[in-house]
Parts: sequence; C-alpha cells; structure tokens
Amino acid sequence: MDFESKRLNDLINKCGKIVIKWFEHNLRGKKIYNNYSPKEINSLFGGPIPKNATKPEKILAFLENALIDTANFNPSPNYYGYITGGGNQTAIFADILKNAINQNNLKWHSAPGNTEIEKIVIKWISSFIGYNKNAGGILVSGGSVANLVNLAVMRKIKSVNNISKKGIYGSKVMTIYVSEEAHSSIDKGMDILGLGKTNLRKIKVDKNFQIKPSKLRKTINQDIKKGYQPIGVIGIAGTTNTGSIDPLDKLARISRKYNLWFMVDAAYGGAAAKIPNLIKNFRGLEKADSLLINPHKWLFVPFEVACVLVKNKKHLKKTFSLVPEYLTGGKSKSDREDLMDYNIQLSKDFKALKVWMTFKTYGEKKLMNAIKNDIKVTKYAEKIVNDSKDFIALHSVTLSIFCFQYIGSNKYKNISKLNSVILDLIEKDGRIFLSGTKINNEYSLRINCINHRRTKQDIDFLFMVLREIGREAELSLI
Repeated sequence: MDFESKRLNDLINKCGKIVIKWFEHNLRGKKIYNNYSPKEINSLFGGPIPKNATKPEKILAFLENALIDTANFNPSPNYYGYITGGGNQTAIFADILKNAINQNNLKWHSAPGNTEIEKIVIKWISSFIGYNKNAGGILVSGGSVANLVNLAVMRKIKSVNNISKKGIYGSKVMTIYVSEEAHSSIDKGMDILGLGKTNLRKIKVDKNFQIKPSKLRKTINQDIKKGYQPIGVIGIAGTTNTGSIDPLDKLARISRKYNLWFMVDAAYGGAAAKIPNLIKNFRGLEKADSLLINPHKWLFVPFEVACVLVKNKKHLKKTFSLVPEYLTGGKSKSDREDLMDYNIQLSKDFKALKVWMTFKTYGEKKLMNAIKNDIKVTKYAEKIVNDSKDFIALHSVTLSIFCFQYIGSNKYKNISKLNSVILDLIEKDGRIFLSGTKINNEYSLRINCINHRRTKQDIDFLFMVLREIGREAELSLI
C-alpha cells in the first residue's frame, strides 16, 4: 500500500499546491458558502463502496475543487460563524507529520515524545492564560468533552459516597450552579453523568449577561435547606452568545465559603485572560479548581483540540485511572506518565503537536497581538452599528463577539422576524457567513471575530453585504 519515495513526494507536493491555491483564491473575493444541498454533496462523494483502487493523483484532482466548493471556508475573514478560529498554516505541517508517525498516546512507551510534548503544551497553555504553573491537564476534542471531563472530576471529588463502586444511587441529589448563559454542553454533561439536567441550577444574569452572585448565594442556601448537596459552581469566561465574563473572583469566594468545586468554562475567552486591559475582567480565574480552554478557538489552532486544566493533578488521575492487566507495561518506571490515566480515552491522537508548533512558530507575543487585533476589529464593528441609523447594538463588546439587529428604514416593525429572514438570505447569498442567535428572545445577527487575518476593510465589506441583504429582506416583508 505504500508509495515509492518519488511518487510520495510528488503527491505531497500536489497537496501543497492545492492548499496554496485555496489560500490564494478563496480567502477573499469569492463566496465562502456555496449552498450545496445534502443530496448534491452526496452525489459528488457518494456511491457504492469502491471495489477497486483509484490513483491518488485522480482523487486529489477531484478534491482540489470538490472539497473547497462544498466547504464553509472558515479561514476566510468573511466567516463570522459560531466561535470558530481561522486556523494557522504551520499546523497544517503538524497534521501531516502526526499522521505519518501514527502514534497512539495511551501509554508513555507507546508514544514517548508525544506524551511529553502534550505535558509541555499543557504547561504553556496554563502559562499563557495565567493559571497555576503546576496544574495537570489533558487535551481532548472540544469544549463539550472538556466540560464533561471537568464535571466528572467535580462529581468524583465532591461526592460523599464512593461513586466509583456504587454509583450515585443512594446519594443526596447533587446540584451544580451556572448562569443561564451557559453552554448547552454542560446540560448534556449533567445528563450523561447521571446528575440530571434539572439539578443544573441556571442563575439569572444582569443586563450585561453576567451571573448575579446574590441570586447564586440565595439558590445555594435554598438547596441546602431542601436537603440537596451542592457540589460546584461554574463561572463563564466568555459566553457563547455575547462574550460576557462572569465576576469570577466573586464566584471563587462563594465557592470557597460553601466548600464547592469552582470550575471556569473559559473555552472561548480564556486566551484573552492576560491581555492588559482585560486582566481585571478575568480576576479569579486563577482560583479555579479546574477549567477548560479551546486552542482551536482563540489560539488559532485548527480543529480539533481543547484543553482541560486541573489545579491538583491528582484529582484528574483519581477520576479516570483504571489499569487492567494488559496495560501494565512500563508501570515500574516512576518518571513516566501514561495519558490514559488522566482522561476518558485509551486510543488518543497527537493533538499536542499542532499546538506545540503554533506556540513555537508564532510565540506568545504574536498570538497576543492577534487576539488584540480581533478585539479591535470587533469594537470597530460596534462603532459602525452605534454610528448608524439602520442597526442597533444589543450589548457592549467585551471580547470578540458582537450581537446586533438590522432595523432598516423602520417600515417593518417586527425586527426579530426581519433579522430571521436576513439570516436565511445570508446563507443563500454566500459572500459572508454568520450564525444568528436570540438575545432577549429576539433573533439577532451575531458576529465572531476570531481570525488573525481580519482587517477593518473586511468589517466594511461585512456591513456592505448586510445592508444589501437587509434591504432585500425588508422589501420581501413589506
């Protein structure tokens, strides 16, 4: 199945040319979303399972156009959807090398270099955000799994009974507290872990979409009186909807008062924690018992990689370590650590390499400057909205997320409906891509400006397109 060296080299070069073409021709000036239907995509890539071999040269020639045409090209600065980073080019090399070396990071001796590189990357990430230098951690797929891992550690450490053997049966009902702006993966984690979604207490937020500490204290006291067992508080450092940051220091003090696990969901915003004019917003993050941050968001690493950090590394191992007879090899070496002891997975790929190469290639300073630029262009978008008569802002910008509405000429009064139509038309148009949301139960336009390539000119283009589509939507409704 292997190729001879010259052919392998030619194929790698062909891949490189395709990538260069995509970056040269698709970042700007072309649609990034081509509105292919599921049926059309299946007709391109589907059919019966191949019985015979196809030359890889032919496959690459097909993918050169088919793959980019059916993608939603998020390296483009015209992509504003969800909380999606624009990636970086050095990580492309990392994935080629990772796949070539084909290591399984379950045991130290099955992937020695990979294991140590992941531990190094954990320290670098912790340092980048100003967290505990001795924290333990693990790289996982994304924020949903990272939240699940954090909740599992919280449940294990704070439960009264030995839940490893007996489960949660017979225990007091365990309750966890988070703002109503929490990511849905926390609800999902409560369900998966048997804690129950109704036992995730959603605390009201203020006008800035930050949790109300007074409401949190009141809810904890009520649950204690009812016989429940509060086990943890989750603060959010960059909400999905608006980028708001909870008052983490106050949450840390409340957690300490009630002897609760303090977790911070910093999947999105954590990377900005050491930006000078934002340090005060993140005060208290360093007090978290555990947290998560996604390098594939604001560290500009391509998908997929998220990071769990736990202040006391032993808590992570206590939660996940289980060593059967067939995995005891190498255990006599005290200086080795097996990554399988610190997470759910046994089979585990080499995510750390693209993070390591990102830090080594660009350095902390350049990454910090890219984050600052993202905030700068987001505030530029906010200024455009505030200076206009056809848009209204729905919150003040803290990080790189901004929600607003198109109101147009005010001839159509149902602004929520108008913006819902605009969101549909944006997909149809394809020049830009953004994901909408609901703010105060009204449809809104939401931009995420995580992309180191974005300039003010890109923001100008965004609003030119939005005005064109907005007028089209308004005419269709009047």
